[in-house]
Amino acid sequence: MSRFASLKNDGLYVIAEIGINHNGLLDEALYLMNEAARAGVDAVKFQKRNLSEIYVESLLNDPNSAEWSFQYLIPQLQVLELSEDNFRILRAEARRLDIDFIVTPFDQLSADFVATLELDAVKFSSADLTNWPLISHTLNKLKCPAIFSTGMWDDAVIRKSAKFIADNFSNRYAMLLCQSTYPAPPESLNLRYLNTLASLAPMIGYSGHELGVQASLLAHGLGATIIEKHITRDIHQLGPDHKASLTPEQFRDLVQQLHLTRTMLGEDKKFITQAEHLNREVFAKSLVAKRDLPEGEVLKLEDLKFMSPGKGITPDRLTDFLGKKLMRAKLATEYITELDFEKSHSVSDWPQFTFSKDWGVKCRFHDFEIYKQLETPVIEFHCSDRDVIDPISAHSPHSELIIHAPEIIGRDLFDLCSDSAEVIHKSVDILERTIVRTRELAPGFKQTAKPKIVLHVGGMSLLDGNHDCATLTAKAEKILRDVNLDGVELLPENLPPRPWYLGGQWHQYGYMRPEDMASFCKSLSLGMTFDICHAQLYCKYAGISLVEYAKIVLPYIRHVHISDAHGIDGEGVQIGEGELDFDALFHHLEKLKFSWVPEIWSGHINHGAGTHHALCCLEKYGHSHML
Repeated sequence: MSRFASLKNDGLYVIAEIGINHNGLLDEALYLMNEAARAGVDAVKFQKRNLSEIYVESLLNDPNSAEWSFQYLIPQLQVLELSEDNFRILRAEARRLDIDFIVTPFDQLSADFVATLELDAVKFSSADLTNWPLISHTLNKLKCPAIFSTGMWDDAVIRKSAKFIADNFSNRYAMLLCQSTYPAPPESLNLRYLNTLASLAPMIGYSGHELGVQASLLAHGLGATIIEKHITRDIHQLGPDHKASLTPEQFRDLVQQLHLTRTMLGEDKKFITQAEHLNREVFAKSLVAKRDLPEGEVLKLEDLKFMSPGKGITPDRLTDFLGKKLMRAKLATEYITELDFEKSHSVSDWPQFTFSKDWGVKCRFHDFEIYKQLETPVIEFHCSDRDVIDPISAHSPHSELIIHAPEIIGRDLFDLCSDSAEVIHKSVDILERTIVRTRELAPGFKQTAKPKIVLHVGGMSLLDGNHDCATLTAKAEKILRDVNLDGVELLPENLPPRPWYLGGQWHQYGYMRPEDMASFCKSLSLGMTFDICHAQLYCKYAGISLVEYAKIVLPYIRHVHISDAHGIDGEGVQIGEGELDFDALFHHLEKLKFSWVPEIWSGHINHGAGTHHALCCLEKYGHSHML
């Protein structure tokens, strides 16, 4: 099926109009097709004419007998036509490149010929929007989707032709806003007319002849599903269309920017990102107790104030809880949640979970005493930079110790791949302090194995761009070979394509691909922390299977972080609320020995409600001995 035939109204379909920019040369046409495919277009478009069917003989014999524009254009058109054999070669090349092949016929004989090429769509030029006999003849012959350009005509003519098309053509079709001058001045584009066009056709687009790419991006933002621009090797060549065209490099930029625009447009919904959740917790207000409130106390306005963090009941919901009886005592300045009005559930009330592999929970040192009572086989501390510098103590002889090394150092990210010598120095220092702290804490925990250290190696950037992952990996490898790992097991973690740090989203370049993780671990003789969510996000980004990802890294998995995932940046989603196929994945991990913890975003708040729910969802895999 052609790409156009499966196109959705909220999708994106990019056409590289080669037209006559091939200069009448087959090799040039093939070059432009390949460059267009490299740029990521969905289709290429050509033009087919029989000039004797279009212009009267006297004009063809003497273009100078008419207006200057004929004298300029007709001699060029006479030498720019490709042969029918050339078109057959181009059709075959489009199939090889897996892109749609579209042709604009300018006369009925040309339409009869292009009908033999099995087009993915046919396009009618602006000049032929009122040429209903040509439209009828062509569509009766081709029986394929159609695209109509609307340049050169006013609203009344466009509406009249739109009605004719709707009344007489039942196949898929689209109408494109167009300004038929080359190049078109910006003030002539009238992109808002797309709103009117959307009421006249089932699908709309924009065929741009202006300089640059901005109008195409704006048009897509205004609802144009189809974007068409001319492509040329060199805008300074002779010919009517070159100067209003994009070079291959500019076309690649256009396609990238269009896909980014589509991503920005998103859906007609408001989603809250993980970074927004964190920022909301930091800056938003929630109900806080002014004084110690005992269990059974009725909530009164004079006992409350509104303070950060925004982890509890928001001020706009105050009246929903005034007059209700607290089911849990609250200390002064402690935030109040919905769960405080329900039957008390604490970590001590959690059931005895049944899992066949060593499992545990994540916590911070400040809430460790709460989770310690679970006596889980493992406990993973997520450390800040202060946690590995300031004095601290913790012990649990029932649990194996796992330390998640700090990801942030002051205002910098931990990054052993950084271009900044200062950041690398800070990162090495904090890693060595983490190793020392792990050795100090180890005697207080179960001694069946070396304590593990989970590490985000680095390779992230605020800016999108091209990064040499091999160079990043080599830099980190060299550093880690010089780090003393006696007494600990270092487990680098695979990372997602669009991680959230410091209140915003970053681009990840290293330690995403399964091949990179396997190569890195093999080179340093290390195991790894397999973050299932991160892997799924990368698989969605790269268009690969999570099971195939897991097969590549399987020999190196020693510890696992478990949560669901959504899209390419939805981290830490609750089990069963994302896109991850746990059944298929756990089947392939079943015989592997590893420890694991659930890693639900903010799963620790409200007395560990998110973590508890995740464990309940995952317990079925424990019963089947997959976890």
